[in-house]
Amino acid sequence: MKRKRLNRDKQWFFQHYPYFQTRMESDIFAGLVSLIRLTDGEYRYWDFPKAGKAAVAGKGMVWLQLIPDSGSRAITAMFLPDKRVSVWYVDVIEEAAYDADGVAIFVDKYLDVIFTPQGDVIVDDRDELDAAFQSGELTQEQYDAALQEGEAIIEDLCGDIPAMERWCREILENVEKEIGQKQFVIFLDVDGVLDVFDPNARMQELMPEAIERLSRLLTRTNAKIVVISDWPEALKRESIPIHDVIPWDKKFKTRAEEIAAYLESNPQIYNYVILDECYGDDYSSNPQLQAHLVHIDALKGLQDCDLIKTSEIMNRLELQKW
Repeated sequence: MKRKRLNRDKQWFFQHYPYFQTRMESDIFAGLVSLIRLTDGEYRYWDFPKAGKAAVAGKGMVWLQLIPDSGSRAITAMFLPDKRVSVWYVDVIEEAAYDADGVAIFVDKYLDVIFTPQGDVIVDDRDELDAAFQSGELTQEQYDAALQEGEAIIEDLCGDIPAMERWCREILENVEKEIGQKQFVIFLDVDGVLDVFDPNARMQELMPEAIERLSRLLTRTNAKIVVISDWPEALKRESIPIHDVIPWDKKFKTRAEEIAAYLESNPQIYNYVILDECYGDDYSSNPQLQAHLVHIDALKGLQDCDLIKTSEIMNRLELQKW
């Protein structure tokens, strides 16, 4: 059976998008909830007999994923930017668990139910389920349970589509309300990150390619910039939005101490990344901060590989305050 991560970094390559994960215990839902914000990307579509061309991924869409405590299923509601559901994709699963980085996974038992607001209901991958049973991968009990769960999904979820959409939207609104109280912050140094030092220049110039990469990173991650150097005016000239600037305070001996104090006074920050060339402070005095550090090569400035590392830290759930 296949193991699928809810941040969808293996098959859909969504690892650079903001991913949130929590448990919900309420009258409307009890179980694991995850959310992926597709902040960028071209649209991808599936074709259906009734719905026609339906969007499943693209800029502005949101994937809401639900693994209820009752039932062996993982429900994915693919929301359009206007908060209408485009497609539901429901995996029949064996179990749910967590990977070492805290991302939830489920063990997929092949059979899927796909349905749309227009009335399409498709049972998919029955051939894969049959093949797994015939090869001995699944026992008779597991095979029968998968078929029964597929029938239960159709009965439970597909009978009243408007009610299903209202239910998913209410869960989405609750999760987005919780997420809205949290911040992902990039602590940004400028020297060596957005410029390369030139000893012959009277004033250091920011590199357009580094600015472009930073802008792309902000779009992808919905991050807020907190400046940890004395360059805020230069960033404003480049239309880089600045959320805050850590003021210099002589009581702090290192930049690590400054950031640690800022985090303590801003508990709404659920995760953060430090982009720094580490001149004068390598953060070794604070291993927790160092785990969030992306060490920028001062001779190159911000590179695409640094954006990947930033996204990896952003979605490293054991470091987040959920």
